[in-house]
Order: sequence, then C-alpha cells, then structure tokens
Amino acid sequence: MSETPKPAPAESTPIPAIDASKIKAFGLAAAGHDGVMSDESGSVIIKPCTAAEVAFYEASVASHPKFATCMPTFFGTLQLGEPTAPSTPPVHNRNTNIVLSNIAYGFTRPCILDLKLGAQLWDGGASPEKRARLDKLSDSTTSCSLGFRVAGMKVYKGTGAIGSDPAIDATGYRVYDKYYGRIFTAENVIDAFKEYFTSEISPEQVKLVASRLLRKVKEIREILEGQESKMYSASLLFCYEGDKNAIDVALKEEERREEREAQDQLDEDGEKEEEEEEEEEEIKKVEDVKLIDFAHATWTPGQGKDENTLQGVRSTERFLNDLSI
Repeated sequence: MSETPKPAPAESTPIPAIDASKIKAFGLAAAGHDGVMSDESGSVIIKPCTAAEVAFYEASVASHPKFATCMPTFFGTLQLGEPTAPSTPPVHNRNTNIVLSNIAYGFTRPCILDLKLGAQLWDGGASPEKRARLDKLSDSTTSCSLGFRVAGMKVYKGTGAIGSDPAIDATGYRVYDKYYGRIFTAENVIDAFKEYFTSEISPEQVKLVASRLLRKVKEIREILEGQESKMYSASLLFCYEGDKNAIDVALKEEERREEREAQDQLDEDGEKEEEEEEEEEEIKKVEDVKLIDFAHATWTPGQGKDENTLQGVRSTERFLNDLSI
C-alpha cells in the first residue's frame, strides 16, 4: 500500500508516494544511526524523529529558505505502526518518521563521511549525567579542540580489495565506526580525511572532489553566519563518487549539461518538452554535502549566530583546503 507523507509547510517539492510494504533498512548510514530506512527506489530516507526535529525542519523550510538549501530536502512526516504513549523527556518516536532526500542517491559507489559538529554536544534539556558524559567525550576527542569529530565513514575500496583486508565487506566497502574517529587529535585528524579519500578515484580527482566539497562547506558556513540558531550534535554529511569509472561518467555528463544550459540561455525558443524530458533523467553526482541531525536544534532569534557549530565548520574548511592543493 502506498502512503503519502504529511507535507512540509511551504514545501514546493513534489512528495513521493511510498509503498510501506517495500521500505527497507538503509545501508549507508556512516555513523550507525538506528532505525534509518529508505524507500524502494533509494531516493529518500525515512528516519525516526522527535517532535522538536520535525518542528526545526518545518520552520527551516517555511522561514529560513537559505538554510533549507544546506539540509536534505524535507518532504514531511510519515506514520508507521501504532502510536505510542508520549514520554518525558521526548525520545525518538519509532512511529513518526521524517522523510528526507537521500544525498547518496545518484552515486554508483557513494563514499560517506559523517562529521559531528560542536564542542558542546548537549542542549539545555540534557541531564547533568548526560552533560558530564558528553563533555568527557568532547574533551577526549577533536570535538573540543576543533569543533568536530569523525563520527563514521564508509569508503569504497573496489571489488579487487575484497579478501585483502577482513575489514572490507563483500561489496568492496570498508566501514569505520564511531570509535574510529575518537583516536585522532587536532594534530593528526588530517589522516582521517586522507583515509576518506582512499577509494578508487585518482589523486587528481581527490583534489578536485576536495575543492568542490570545500566550496560547498564555505557556502554552508556563510549561510550559518547569517542565521540565529543553536544546533547541538548536528553533522556535516559528505558524499562523493568512489567508483573510478562512474566519476568519469558523472564529470562528463556534468560538462554536457552545462553546455546544454549555456546553449538554452542563448536560444530563447528552446523546446520545453526536451527540457522536461532531461529533468526526469537521474543525474549522476560527483559530490555533495549537507547538514543533518537536528534533534537538538532550535531557531533562536536575537541570540546571534551559532559559534559552537561554526567552529567545526571552519575547521573542516581548513582540512579540505589542505587536501585540495
């Protein structure tokens, strides 16, 4: 049976029909998020959420359009299963789910990196015990010194690497769990970024992808500097094409699209039917990055920009810049 998510206010993006019987576990969650699912096509993810998270997404779409470009497209919410009694403090409701675009859709072999942002990882509703636990985690990792921590990675090593390393799975991926990022310091965390780019792509393509990710992170930082919000334990989620052949195809297709768009601007009488046909084609992607995880995020007018989150974004820029040179 197909179900339509409850739409997000002021959201103009068409809402996909979702066949609840064909929802499946999402296999690309780099930071080990529990309960994340995807639809049959893989174009959207369906994630358990809190009411606060839904409210933040809805407010972002309705009142903060620039910020909304920094996050995955929000389609609304989807009810799965029977309602449960409310709890205090609120926990993830396994029945109410947010429906978001999947940034890994459009890649052949997506390589994922989740960077958890902020030196302070707890919001004002956290218990003293939780604050102490998260402060200890921050102090012992790069969260405190740099404002970010590697929360997980998934890197495509190629089918030729299968069997060469027990950490590489049957699909050619190596998964780096949340503990991997905790071993790094401010002095050597560049090694984690370098490891993220150890897929099939060439050194020249690594520099290209890093430079393009850097440009997008700069855009996110500039938008955050003009916003008044507070986000605790939000993440920057990175994705790039790790298949050496697929990235070549994606770059060539991108070049052809740009040429067509330039020609269309010169041709005022371009055929609309052809344009619509092209829009329906699945676009092969080279790289992408979005802000995610807003369970502890609020809009805070009058309180200034979110320096806690911005510290991590600025630090990330520095490391990407080093890899793009």
